[in-house]
Amino acid sequence: MSVPPVFPAVVADVLDALPPRLRKRVDASLGRVAEWTVTADADTATAALDAETTLTWTLRRGVLTTADDLVCSCLIAPKCLHRGVAVAAADVAGGDQEPVEVPGEPVPGEPVPDAVEVTSDDERAAAGALWEACGTVLRAGAAGSGAVVRAGLLRAVHVARVAGLHRAAANGLRIAAALAAARAGDSSFDREALTAELVELMLLCHDLRTGVGPTAVLRGTARREYRPIGSLRLHGLCTEVVVAASGYAGVVTHLVDDGGVLWTVPAIMPGGAERVAAAASGPVAIGESGLSQRELGRGGLLLSGGTASADRRLGAGKAVRAVAASAASWDEPPLAGLWARPLPDQVARAFHAHTEPEAHRPAGADLLFVTGTVLGAAGDALRLATDGAGVDLVGDGDRARENLRVLANAPGLRLRAVARLLPDRPGTAVALAVIGDLDLPADLRHHVDLGLDRLQRSHVAGDGARELPPRPEPAERVPRPARPLENVLHRIALGGRAVAAVASARREVAALTRDGLTTTAGLLADLADASRDRDRDAFGRVVRDEGDDFPLAWLRAGLHVREFTRAAAKRAWLTEVGAK
Repeated sequence: MSVPPVFPAVVADVLDALPPRLRKRVDASLGRVAEWTVTADADTATAALDAETTLTWTLRRGVLTTADDLVCSCLIAPKCLHRGVAVAAADVAGGDQEPVEVPGEPVPGEPVPDAVEVTSDDERAAAGALWEACGTVLRAGAAGSGAVVRAGLLRAVHVARVAGLHRAAANGLRIAAALAAARAGDSSFDREALTAELVELMLLCHDLRTGVGPTAVLRGTARREYRPIGSLRLHGLCTEVVVAASGYAGVVTHLVDDGGVLWTVPAIMPGGAERVAAAASGPVAIGESGLSQRELGRGGLLLSGGTASADRRLGAGKAVRAVAASAASWDEPPLAGLWARPLPDQVARAFHAHTEPEAHRPAGADLLFVTGTVLGAAGDALRLATDGAGVDLVGDGDRARENLRVLANAPGLRLRAVARLLPDRPGTAVALAVIGDLDLPADLRHHVDLGLDRLQRSHVAGDGARELPPRPEPAERVPRPARPLENVLHRIALGGRAVAAVASARREVAALTRDGLTTTAGLLADLADASRDRDRDAFGRVVRDEGDDFPLAWLRAGLHVREFTRAAAKRAWLTEVGAK
């Protein structure tokens, strides 16, 4: 097995104890871990490195929680390279806790008001430590952020968690994982994703330090809080397959109450795509309805004493009671009302949802409810003609893509679909479930969950030719006029400050100015100047820079690109769906 996971602070504590000459050797020595044979039981793990050297971990719930619990038998321990390599190569434990039920008034889908609270001195100090750690990452870049830089970030993450800044701590862990992937040459590393995470965390730290925004939202929560919502009559909409890159998989069932509000019931567990079938056929954890997740997606539920988190995820507390109820089809209220809203309004709502923190993003806010006629295949997508526009439906997973190919072979077929909007692909959405003129067996009543069910060609009703509407032109990718500034942001995130300092931005600044993008040009010029503006001592040597000028210039540029891109994507989407 691999080395046991560690708490964030442990990495920093062990590496800080190393002499400078050994600290510099940690990154070059990480490959040794692959040669270790680690054996573990419930509370300990050991690895025999050679005939005279053994590493011993004392674990708490499978995690190394303190530096003192890692013991090496070599002569220079505890200031030895073995301990440093062991923690630098380990996965970092997130420290997630169990959900908690919170008493209070029913507030479905809304964050707790927190208008009078302000950040404390400890919180501002923790946010400042994370800001400094992000600045160090920017100066070094992912390519230069070795074990020592990553340890500094993890120490700041630990300080933030102790201070109660759980949202910032979780963001910092994602950045630390991305840095580790970059150093290891992992194909999962994405410099655009790292840039987005750095912008998000640095903006969060800036707001915490300056007291901008609702404090409760800025802090986040260590545990998902469930608050009372009373009794609900729920109708199954569909069941969505989830296979996350973070190592979790399962399903999420979407439900609708009598008022047309969407709710979710997840069944997510550690593992890969092989866990989906078990999660889909497993029992619903809410009450004692006797329904599986797949059955709930096609059935109904009577809920009493219900609880839900701010994003409308239903809780499974001991006081919650639920029994199975009759189902409603997509053509009956309240489900039919989901398709009554104009598609441009749905797109605007989905883009607004993407600006909200994920923990407070209402369930289904980024879903589109589309009605249209099948025109055929468009590359990897099913082309659907809606009223005066067109939408391409793509599948997430092999099963979904196979089902869409079956439907694409039936041009003229009228379909009603539930799909998730893709912001950076105008007119394209990930299809979750469909219904239409289909001859479905009894076990597929009401609709087809594209990620779980399997469509056959015999299920497509009718053999005659259908009248086709005009074929809309496929949408182009989102225009990115701020690409020169975006490229510099990505280069800094990957290669550090020196990359931007060496390259000249004069040509790009002039081109942006000619195109009328004077704000973008000004931000690019400011970032280029801040990258090269370095203090020197009396001998001309560069002095270590710990000021805020460069990080602030990078953050301003990152926010500009993010908002510019979002606005361009929203406009392209609205144009594609025929907004007036």
